[in-house]
Amino acid sequence: MKIKNFCKKIIRYYRQARILTIRDGWKKASYLKKHHIFHYIGDHVFYTSNILPSEPYLVCLHNNIVISAGVRLITHSVENTIFDYEEKTNKYLTRYGKVEIKNNVYVGANAIIMNGITIGNNCIVAAGAVVTKDVPDGMVVAGVPAKVISTYEEVKQKNLKWSESFNRLDKRSIEELVKIKPEKFEI
Repeated sequence: MKIKNFCKKIIRYYRQARILTIRDGWKKASYLKKHHIFHYIGDHVFYTSNILPSEPYLVCLHNNIVISAGVRLITHSVENTIFDYEEKTNKYLTRYGKVEIKNNVYVGANAIIMNGITIGNNCIVAAGAVVTKDVPDGMVVAGVPAKVISTYEEVKQKNLKWSESFNRLDKRSIEELVKIKPEKFEI
């Protein structure tokens, strides 16, 4: 049993190191999918976080998803350790739960999605949000804890209006866009 656990640790460390070396979010998601690291990864998934969940087999990413840098997908809690120590017992177990992210979802940088959470279709999780409750279809959530602040369609329409203001949708890189509409600093 010790050898089996040791091998699992080595594999986990190798995967984590490999994830750190892949910079491109498309390639990182492809690696995760190819090696069946998560329970499921659908099509058109962009995964830029360098952080793998402790139990990646409890993570399901559907289609057309962006996971930004620093996102944490939490699959368990070890609060039981505190309770067991307090009562000098071993009767408390680790609570765990899946993290499921459905279709057409953007998760902003450094967001945290707690165990047992499902994020519905057509959703946006703002940067830095801590998601402690399921997110219904079509919602935008932000804050700690995350709360609904808008709808997916409202944000989509704002983005389309902003995009159309360039009159040159063939330009996609930020560098190219800044040349068209430069940012002005006060210094």
